[in-house]
Amino acid sequence: MTTEADLREQLTRLAEATAPREDPFLAGRIAALSRSRRRRRIGLTALVASVAAVVIAVPVVLSGSGAEPSRSAPADGPTAVDVLAGPTRGSLAGDAAFLEGVRQLPWVGYGSGPVPDPPVDTRRVVWAGDVPGGRWALVVGDNTARPVGEEADPERQTDLDALSDVAMLWFAGPPGADATQMGAASVAHGVDVTRPVAFTTGTEGVMVVIAAPGDTVEFSRRPDVAADATVSRAWEPAGTTDGVAVLSLGEGSGEPRPAVRYRVLRDGAEVVVSVPESFSAWGDAVVDAEVEWLRGGPEPSPGVDPVARRAQQVSWLLGLPADAVRFAVVWAGPVPSPDERRAEVSLLAATLPSGAVYLQADAMLSAQDGSVAGAGCGSALQAAGPPLAERTFVLSCSLPFAEGGTPGRPSLVVVAPPSATTARLLDADGEELGSSPLRDGVVVADVPAGLTTVQTLAADGTVLAETAPMGNVDWDE
Repeated sequence: MTTEADLREQLTRLAEATAPREDPFLAGRIAALSRSRRRRRIGLTALVASVAAVVIAVPVVLSGSGAEPSRSAPADGPTAVDVLAGPTRGSLAGDAAFLEGVRQLPWVGYGSGPVPDPPVDTRRVVWAGDVPGGRWALVVGDNTARPVGEEADPERQTDLDALSDVAMLWFAGPPGADATQMGAASVAHGVDVTRPVAFTTGTEGVMVVIAAPGDTVEFSRRPDVAADATVSRAWEPAGTTDGVAVLSLGEGSGEPRPAVRYRVLRDGAEVVVSVPESFSAWGDAVVDAEVEWLRGGPEPSPGVDPVARRAQQVSWLLGLPADAVRFAVVWAGPVPSPDERRAEVSLLAATLPSGAVYLQADAMLSAQDGSVAGAGCGSALQAAGPPLAERTFVLSCSLPFAEGGTPGRPSLVVVAPPSATTARLLDADGEELGSSPLRDGVVVADVPAGLTTVQTLAADGTVLAETAPMGNVDWDE
């Protein structure tokens, strides 16, 4: 078992790796998240599923139009049930001494904000059991870190689970561990008790899903991206005991598993589709991926290659081995910095087995002491088609906050084929906001207010492309 210091470092890395990316469309994303959570709470996303021992492919269209379900859900949606209620479940439910020991374990605080620390007399063990490679337990208790003031307003709070009276925390230990060998393996937080929960680690490739007795549990290992850039998922049924599914997903190499999803159905209606909480001590291991540079080449840097790190994260996101993806840096270069740190933006492309392309743009601020701050500049899925060098990309990159808390000005990055010589900046009415000359098809400039699209022109004035700034892929839309 790792020491508390090791665990603290690992969870800090996990929090950094899974933190929301900063982007110029943050407000819209927060609003969408809030609407999504409200929809899930009242069961407006119910679907009917076919329960059979086969893999079921369910299409998801990223444009947001969605695919029409083949069957209708009950009008009222699934019945709300407290999935965490009742006696302790799991293979260790009969070990009273172990359960009492786990119930009294300290709730270690991680993160910068208030963290729940329920009084011991309010805690109870929802589930405890042996899993491949270890022993896990889920404990709940009174939420002592509920927001107050304006943050307690459901219309303002983006994380409605934080308003719950109940908080939860996963504990984990080695095979056969007693209670003293168990330690916090997630971040304590409020939980909506009517929604199933799940936990996974990439190291052992195990996932535990806790639903209500009688619920049906299914899981999907990864998204499938077709050549036209539409996304579907193959869902596999999971056996349950008392509403709990313990799944072996196959051993990994210590990576988080953001590609995995689980869903729970009750009375033929969908209760939830979600990402399991995850914990992995993935350290500085990187995938063995070849990365092509379409313009220039990498600058030598000490430690872990940041491009290799981003390629690894994309592999995790897609749930694909690195050798199944062709990686290329479309462009990387400096942009204006909000302070004395060096500011750079890079655009990484991953060509998938279908030929579709996943794009991810990142901004980084590097200080002389070696510290680095990063933020996302957007992501996109594009259909199979022309080579990357013949496509046009537009990024609106908001850099991480400057030292002292002042946000840096967004930078506009246009990357076009070398034949493009001018970038014309347009608003929603097609009116020109300004123009910039391109050098080798590239320009870095300020983002004008009202920018909607960028036209790239050849030397003779011919319009080669009209491209909107890159948004963000919502893999669960």
